[in-house]
Amino acid sequence: MTKKKVIFWGAASQAVVLEELISYSDTEILAVFDNNPTAESPFAGVPIYYKKSGFEQWLAEHQQEELCFAVAIGGEHGTSRLEMHDYLSSFGLKPLQCVHPTSFIAKNATIGEGCHILARSAICARSKLGRSVILNTLADIDHECTIDDGAHVSANVIVAGGCTIGSNAFVGIGAAILPRLTIGKNAIIGAGSVITKDVPDNAVAYGNPAKVHYYRDEAGNRVELEEM
Repeated sequence: MTKKKVIFWGAASQAVVLEELISYSDTEILAVFDNNPTAESPFAGVPIYYKKSGFEQWLAEHQQEELCFAVAIGGEHGTSRLEMHDYLSSFGLKPLQCVHPTSFIAKNATIGEGCHILARSAICARSKLGRSVILNTLADIDHECTIDDGAHVSANVIVAGGCTIGSNAFVGIGAAILPRLTIGKNAIIGAGSVITKDVPDNAVAYGNPAKVHYYRDEAGNRVELEEM
């Protein structure tokens, strides 16, 4: 089998996680790219380049190679992860499906391109993941859930059956979402929260039971409840 040649976009901690994740398959990391010009490559012997200009210059020298990519941007930056996913795809690079061998994926579940499924996570019957979704270690997605493009579900999160998590939402470590609820797009759920009712788009909710404490605008700025 031919070894897959991979590039990472992002040099922070998510890249370290992805390196371990893809080590179970026959892959080779050729280069790392990052928008931060002070970032250093997290991998010995793997060069780093900066910004789209650096990528396009590098790609011009590797156009004859069949390349895959993984976007190592986690947390509440789902919008940036999706934008970079589409940018790299536009050059003909293939998104790498990063699935840890200890994870469980039901045979009738659907996984979108470019997802990161970490160790001992579970995706149960008829659940659907969109593009570039991240499930951290021990994340539990029960039956018939929908996790939309760019969402990030952190470690030890429990998502009960029939839930929807909107695009680019972020669910913090150890949160629990009760059955048939909806987390809106771009919403943030605080660590350890218990979600007992729907959370609107762009809301920041936390607590047990969780409450919406404020919202965020398109630029990520805080918007108080009384301003809504």
